[in-house]
Formats: sequence, structure tokens, C-alpha cells
Amino acid sequence: MVLRRTPSVFGPHGVSALARRAYSQATTGGPSTSRARATRATLVFAGAALTTSGLLAWRLREPGHQSSVACEPVQRSSSSVKAAPQIAHLDEAVIHDVSAPMRTRMETYVKLLQNRIVTALSKEETGDAGFRIDQWQRKEGGEGISCVLQDGQTFEKAGVNISIVHGKLPPRAIQQMSADHAGLMEKIGDELDTSGKAGGGMPFYATGLSLVVHPRNPYAPTVHFNYRYFELTHPPTLPDGSPNPRYDEKDPLKPVAWWFGGGTDLTPVYLFPSDARHFHGVLKETCDRNDGHFYPTWKKWCDSYFWIPHRGESRGVGGIFFDDLTIGHGEEQGAKSTLTDAIRGGATGEKVPLKDGTKGGKTIESELPQTRETLFTTVRSLGDAFIPAYLPILQSRKAMPYGEREQAWQRIRRGRYVEFNLVYDRGTKFGLQTPGARMESILMSLPLLASWEYGHSYSATNMDMPPEEDDDEEGRRERETMNVLRKAREWV
Repeated sequence: MVLRRTPSVFGPHGVSALARRAYSQATTGGPSTSRARATRATLVFAGAALTTSGLLAWRLREPGHQSSVACEPVQRSSSSVKAAPQIAHLDEAVIHDVSAPMRTRMETYVKLLQNRIVTALSKEETGDAGFRIDQWQRKEGGEGISCVLQDGQTFEKAGVNISIVHGKLPPRAIQQMSADHAGLMEKIGDELDTSGKAGGGMPFYATGLSLVVHPRNPYAPTVHFNYRYFELTHPPTLPDGSPNPRYDEKDPLKPVAWWFGGGTDLTPVYLFPSDARHFHGVLKETCDRNDGHFYPTWKKWCDSYFWIPHRGESRGVGGIFFDDLTIGHGEEQGAKSTLTDAIRGGATGEKVPLKDGTKGGKTIESELPQTRETLFTTVRSLGDAFIPAYLPILQSRKAMPYGEREQAWQRIRRGRYVEFNLVYDRGTKFGLQTPGARMESILMSLPLLASWEYGHSYSATNMDMPPEEDDDEEGRRERETMNVLRKAREWV
């Protein structure tokens, strides 16, 4: 059955010399000696979508809550033109302005990053296909830009989406999230109306960028990433209509609580160990510049999150994943960025708890004191790392020769991607259950082609593989890929 759905250290554009050298050194290995030689000879260096209901907002819907999130009609650009979202009106200096609200800084950052990534991916598309740019407005508050390229020569499908969403968060959802945020209910106090009356809840704001790339060539891996920011603010009045003493008219956007989340992961169809080492190497280097405990903790969480229980295998070779990244002190210190915040280990910094996402896993502290400013720097550096982490891999694989056997295996592996996204991914599940949600953006992450073959020799669940001595070259590669997917590996 076949389904078809019709300024960082690395530089603002392209791949740095550092990344090129690192990847050149990493590609001395591969699936086979002959394949590695072919790879070196051809080497060329050059999300559930986070919309009104993406991974960022997965926790926002209380059981039985039926508020609509319908969107206004979108403004579309021609899909035949290689265009990128407009950024002329954006001021990059806002990102570094510690006196500006964090929501404004993060919103500006994701819009500029979207433009940079769309521009970079457009240069890799060797055919005539371009990104279709859809701008949409959310009636309840917010906007988004969905950029999708499909049926290209390099990309079967590539989507780069941003969203900015705000409104009222239902009381029950706030109560549920308090389990991950100690002291949240104490900060809110009597501001929360738990009677179930319409209009209850607290103001929230969420923004982020989500990306999924499915290349045409089976030797080029799929990649996903999502980075986001969320905050709750005080309402001006209490549930009984009286003025809220915690509400500050001079600073109405001061958060009650805030956190960052995100991650990125690589999903190869055919395993090239050098690709996994390069991808994880860039992530580790980026994380280590900010804190030595980030990468090992978030790598473990990623391995856990992208596990497909009913298959007994992972979606890919992992990467990093984190959520609820915040600091634990009071809102007066934690919510306001200052010049002191920009200095790591300053007076307002503190070591923050880091989760590895595993059931019963212990929480460790960050290696260094953190502030909201240093955490924002970490998120930006990880977003900026996408191009040097992924583009060298894409550029080295997109022109490799392949045949029907490789395409068939690609469709089977894409089927696993579909299974995870529709069954387990929190953002996709939230979106599918939300009335009026923008389904085209939510399902952007799905590939154009996927298949399910009964009893496949190497991918069938709970069935034995053929004897290893009977493997042909393609079978050996498929076996190698499955062995890695069934047991997480340390790549760096």
C-alpha cells in the first residue's frame, strides 16, 4: 500500500569552514568501503508543525475543551517562485536588546531564522520547485507563516513553519502544567477561576519555529527540529471582577511563568555512521559552549521521546530534545532580563534542573549557573546550528545514484515516520483533536510517499531477519540500519 499526499558562530548563511572540515574528516567511514569512496568522490559542500496547535501548544488543551482556533484565510504566494518570507520590517538588534520583552525577541528571532533556512534550502533544490508561502491569522489572537516546498528534485517535501499564538489558557490546563513547574499555583493564587465558567483562565503567549525536511534521495536523511518559547502573564482582573494586585500596568507583559523547549533529530533511510557523528558532533559542540550537561541529558531525552513502542525501534538516530527549560527562582528575578543576565554566572544566575525525559530518570543540575538570558542564547545557538549540522549531509547525499530497491526501502521507513507522528507525537495529536485547527500545517510533517509491506525481510516487527550470510549489499545496509534503530548508540 502506498499513500501519497498531493548571526551565529557558524555565520548567517551557508556552512562554515569549521563545519566543512569537521564533516570532511567524519566521512572517512560509511556503510561500506566502496560506498564511502563513492561518497567522498561525489562530496559537495555548499516538527508536527508549530502553528495554532503544534508541539509548543500540545499541553494547552484541557479535556473536553472545545474552544475554536479557526484561522482567517491565508495569503498565498506562487509556488513556482523561489521566494522567502519578507524580513525587511524586522530589526535584528531587538534580539540582543535585553530591555525588550522576551516574546518580542524570540518572535523576531524565529522569523529571521525561518527566512535564512528557507533561503538556504531553496539553493539546494535543483529543480524548478519553490517554497509556497502561506501567511495566516488566528481569530483568537496570533499569526503564522507556513513555507512548504514539495515535489522537487532535491526535496520530496520540506516545510518551515512559524507561529505566534496568544489567548486565554484554560484553568485545568494550568493546573496540569503546574506538575512540571514548582510554585506555579502559589504565584497565581486566587487569579485562577476553577469553576469552569466561560472566559476563565490566564493570558498565554507562545511562539516558535518547526521544520521537517524529507529529501528525494533515499541516501539523504530526513531531519526535524522545533524551538519554542511559552509564557503565562497576570490578568488585569481577578475572577470576581476586582483589580488584580499582581497585575503591573507599567509592565503588563511580565510573565508569571515562562520556559523554552525544543530539539532536533535525524532520521536516515540508510545509515551512514559519519552522518550521525557529524550531526551529533555539531549539536554537542553547540550545547557544550553553553553548558556541559545539556547535550548528554537532552540526547537521552531525544532517544526516549522518539521511540516507537509498538515497533520496538526508534524513529531515527536521535539528536536532542528538551522541554520546560526555565529557572526556578521568583518571577521578579527570573522574568526580567537585565544586563547582569547577559553575564553567565552573574548574581542572578542559578543552576537549573535538567530532565532526561525517561520514566523514573533522575534530574540533574546544569553545570553552570543559568539565567533567562543564557537560556535564550542556548536556544538561538541551537537554531543557528541547523544549517551546519544538516546541509553538509544533504549536499553529500542528494546526488548519489539509487534505484527502485532503495526507493521501496525509503517508503517503508517513511511509513514508520508516519506511525510515530500520528500515534505518539504530542503536537500532532493535540492538533488533530483541536476543533478548527489548521490541518495543512499540522500534517506538513508527513512525507508525500509512505508504504507498509507485510513481512518485509528486514523491517517486519517480531519476525526474524534472514540469515546474515544470505544478505546482498542492499540487505546488509538495511540490516545495519535496523540494528541501530533498535538500540540507541552514542555517536560522539
